[in-house]
Amino acid sequence: MQPADEGMLLVRAELCERLATLQDCIHRCGAAAMQDQAETIRTLAAAYGLTPVARLAEALGRAARDAGACPPSLYLARLRDAIGCERLDEEATQAMLASVSVRLCG
Repeated sequence: MQPADEGMLLVRAELCERLATLQDCIHRCGAAAMQDQAETIRTLAAAYGLTPVARLAEALGRAARDAGACPPSLYLARLRDAIGCERLDEEATQAMLASVSVRLCG
């Protein structure tokens, strides 16, 4: 394993921990705290080029802010998928965002 691969594994592990914190927060925190947790995930993901994670976290933050627009819980499974996903392109991002939309409308 290359050092860069090991570094990315550490970043993904940190994102998983932050996602777990966010999941706990959804059940006991207000919208502002959820937005803060989502922004923390977004910032870390963006810093390491994990675009799908960053964009999903951004959308989750908007969902938390706009009460009733979309249940934030719809984003959690997609965020976990995005953290583990090797693809970092716009098509992967759009597919993950679309899967949230399908669940919302379905």
